[in-house]
Amino acid sequence: MPGEVTLAHQLGKDYMPVTGGSQVAYVLLEAKPSDLMAQVRMPLNFSLVIDHSGSMKGAKLKNVREAVKMVIDRLEPSDYISVVIFDDTAQVIIPSMPANDPVGMKAAIDRIQDAGGTTMSLGMIQGLGELRRWNIPNAVSRMILLTDGVTYGDTDRCRQLARDAAAAGISIYPLGIGADWDEQLLDDVGQLSGGSPAEFIRSPADAMTIFQQQLQSAVAVAVRNATLTLNLPAGVSPRKAVRVLPIIRDIDQSSLSDRRVTIPLGDLEKDTPQSVLVELMIDPRPAGLFRIAQAELTYDVPVTGLAGERIREDIKVTFTQDANLAAQVNPLVMNFAEKANANRLVTRVLDEYKRTGKATTKLAPNVTRVLDQETVSALEQISQGQQISQEQVKSIGNKTRKLTQRLDDLLP
Repeated sequence: MPGEVTLAHQLGKDYMPVTGGSQVAYVLLEAKPSDLMAQVRMPLNFSLVIDHSGSMKGAKLKNVREAVKMVIDRLEPSDYISVVIFDDTAQVIIPSMPANDPVGMKAAIDRIQDAGGTTMSLGMIQGLGELRRWNIPNAVSRMILLTDGVTYGDTDRCRQLARDAAAAGISIYPLGIGADWDEQLLDDVGQLSGGSPAEFIRSPADAMTIFQQQLQSAVAVAVRNATLTLNLPAGVSPRKAVRVLPIIRDIDQSSLSDRRVTIPLGDLEKDTPQSVLVELMIDPRPAGLFRIAQAELTYDVPVTGLAGERIREDIKVTFTQDANLAAQVNPLVMNFAEKANANRLVTRVLDEYKRTGKATTKLAPNVTRVLDQETVSALEQISQGQQISQEQVKSIGNKTRKLTQRLDDLLP
């Protein structure tokens, strides 16, 4: 039936001036399940793949054990869970099974002790094996992958396993605890699998909250395999596209062609919109109303047997000679554009700093004003040739891709 998903758009400017040159138009697109999906609860097929190497000793492992037990307590009997631990070997602590024995499962978690080095691919292999063990109809299959260190000699294998997971419909959600894990690798593993970039657990005490968020995210999935396509008429071409909610993430240029933008959104979660900001270059137009794009969203709703459903939305802009109308902007759209640009520039500074120990990229006031004071102070240290900690590097990266989650300064 229609109405499982809403697709909406806003323009940076509903009115554009009539000029002799091309102009940039910002289009913000939002997709999310409708209220009809409020009661949908798909079964979960969860594998928790946990680093228990020697560096996890103490508060890290203690808090992670408690977070894993919390997940077990909150699963339904129709959910499946497995737990794998790894150091420089890997062991299945809980083989994939229905979550109907929380007491026995939690006792197994309490027996996890720290030991050994770090070979992450071995844990990933075991976790993927457990996720593939059963054919669970309509299940949301996810691996939560936690580490506090750098894996040795198997980074390419980890990336290939992430690709294998994506091919099997399994998403990986990496978590890095402490300051010493490999950001680039965990980000790649998450994104190659169709999951998300790494989430930073800054303090062991934060593990419970982060695991709770991961569980809530999986439980909230109501729509699968969503793909957003923007079809463009002659005289309109895409320049750039970026996800802006739930986090900021640039979309690869390979998703953009002369007349089309295609963006796989994957899972849609209840009450959590996925929003994409697209920059379009529009050739000169005379005064009047013009369609500059047609947005199309395709999706599946497995629990109701729907596959390949689609909705469309025409995107139109008025070209005008009225300077007052042409001067009006949508502050929400432009705020998203500003924050996406800030994230892009901060990422450039951090990448340069990680490569060379310094950074020459300067951030303008319109960038720094959307950042928190801790981030601004750390970036100023870098610009002055000073060093910052690995924890600060990870914290800055984590926070700047969540800039659009701050609602206080998004509204007019």
